[in-house]
Formats: sequence, C-alpha cells, structure tokens
Amino acid sequence: MIAHAHPLQAAMRVAQSHEHKAAKALAESQQRFVEQQNRLQQLLTFRSTYMDLFQTEGRTGISARRFQDYAVFLNNLDQGITQSQRQLERLQQELWRQQQAWRQTHAKTKALEEVIERGRKEQLRREDYREQKDSDERNLRQPSARLGLTDVDDA
Repeated sequence: MIAHAHPLQAAMRVAQSHEHKAAKALAESQQRFVEQQNRLQQLLTFRSTYMDLFQTEGRTGISARRFQDYAVFLNNLDQGITQSQRQLERLQQELWRQQQAWRQTHAKTKALEEVIERGRKEQLRREDYREQKDSDERNLRQPSARLGLTDVDDA
C-alpha cells in the first residue's frame, strides 16, 4: 500500500525549522558568553600583572606622579572589569533564555515526532489487518484452498 503523509507533517517541518533556529541562536549565545568570559579573564590577568608591577616598583620607591598614574590605571581596569562582569551576567541570562527556548522547541518537535510515529504504526497495523482479512476472505471463497486441494484433472 502507498503510505500517505501524516496530516501533521507540515507542522513537523515548521517545528523542526523553529528548533533549528533556536539551536543556532543557542550556539551563538554560547559563543558570545565564552568570548566574554575570555575577555574578562584577560582583564583580570592584565590587572594582576599590572598590580604586581606596581607593587614591585612601589618597594623601591616611586614618585607621586607615577603612583597616581598606577592608581588611575588600576581604577580604570577595575571599572572595565566590573563592566565586563556585568556583561557576562547579561550574557549568562541570555544563554539561559536561549537554552529554555531550544528546550521548548525541541520538546514540541519530539512530541510531533512521537504523534506521527504512532500514526504511522497505527496505519501499518490497519494495513496488516486489512491484508490479513483479505487473505482470509480469499481463502474462505476458494473451497480447494480451504481443503488443501489442488486443481488436478481426474482424467
């Protein structure tokens, strides 16, 4: 028998498209999050290195002007680190939202897949039943087949 497309097949294609878009948005969000983590780590490393340099120079004595330059630069670095941390928090929230969106679209796709698969199995079961019924009816209409006899002439 010819298998017919399930009535929900079009909805399935739409759901798969939405899931694909959600997966792509999730991947992009993850990438932005990781990039921001790396930028923050670079800032923290740079600040630590610069602070070590400041402390090393400070032990040998530095001018007030040089001290002030270090203080201003460290303050600017701290502000940059704070902004980077805030951005990382925003990106983490966005990543969480994208994960939720993907989970929802994935769940819808899986549910439609299951409904379509159940429908396909039910259709196959009905076809098997019809074929068996047709076969049984043919066997009942043919007396020789029912008795196990063959067409042999009694010549």
